[in-house]
Amino acid sequence: MRERFNLWNAGKRRLRRARAAAWHTRMFRGLSDSERRGFEAWIAAPLNAREFHAQRAILDVSAELAGILDWAPAASRPRPVRARAWNPVRTSGVAAALLLMAATGWWVLRTEGYLPQTYRTATCQMRNIVLPDGSIVGLNTQTELKWVGSPDDRLVRLIRGEAYFQVVHDPSRPFRILLAHSEVQVLGTRFDVYQLADGDVRVSVVSGVVTVEGLENGSGSPPFWSRRLISGQQIEYSPVGLVADRHTIAVRKVIRWREGMLETQGEPLSELVSDLSRYTKERIVIADPRAATQWVGGAFNIRDIGGTLQRLSRIAPVTVKHEGGQFILGYRQAPPAAAAGGARSP
Repeated sequence: MRERFNLWNAGKRRLRRARAAAWHTRMFRGLSDSERRGFEAWIAAPLNAREFHAQRAILDVSAELAGILDWAPAASRPRPVRARAWNPVRTSGVAAALLLMAATGWWVLRTEGYLPQTYRTATCQMRNIVLPDGSIVGLNTQTELKWVGSPDDRLVRLIRGEAYFQVVHDPSRPFRILLAHSEVQVLGTRFDVYQLADGDVRVSVVSGVVTVEGLENGSGSPPFWSRRLISGQQIEYSPVGLVADRHTIAVRKVIRWREGMLETQGEPLSELVSDLSRYTKERIVIADPRAATQWVGGAFNIRDIGGTLQRLSRIAPVTVKHEGGQFILGYRQAPPAAAAGGARSP
């Protein structure tokens, strides 16, 4: 009977391990709404959550320890000393045991949320991550996010860039995002936070309720303004106050970057170029100030910036040259009778 019981438990562990691996695979390609709900239901079981975080931590720890063990330049490493007592099998076994001990201790601390964890994306890179509490975060290009929470406090810092949060609902532990001059707090919802290069922040709520508070230099003093946002609302603010108070938007367009698209209702070319520049390693230069003031709108492919700029030259009075490792945008005088065709002057 005991043997049958042990076999039954072993089978359940293998199934749990296989499902955790399957969820990891799905994370890399992104989750649909139904898959996200399925993941939240599955990871709500403590054993499932433990197995999922164990697999994730092993991958992270393997990469980190490899970097630690291989930090020294090859020229500066001491040469191995040969001795008859040296046993390669025994030595490799000791090293493996030490590595396993270090990985186990590191995994316990990280999966329990005691150690800070930093996640980054480079230019042109996007990725999905899973935080220690099970929340899923999509990182846009040029983004840096740091988990600084604990088992009792779900807390992250958005240092730069843009992130789309799918927060696991937990009424006993609000989820908080700290920025330089503000804090965003939720219980469980989906929303996008974009910290612009100039310090402005844009918060867009897809579903649920979000509270945004303006802080004085990120200190612990009471907020000097506070707003409560619901589904379909957006707010934009700077370190000194509100730029655009609560307003309704087509929020699905805001997060189309997750599909490889940038969508705008209409903005000066200078602002569009600033957005597109986040998705390419090549500079985009506006050589003629008349081109900078042209208004453009539409959906643009951020996975092919060269193709997007060529398309832009067909719908706006703009010329595009690619030389010297950069895109140079000029102004093309349109015939008097020509239609705007997707662009207009201010």
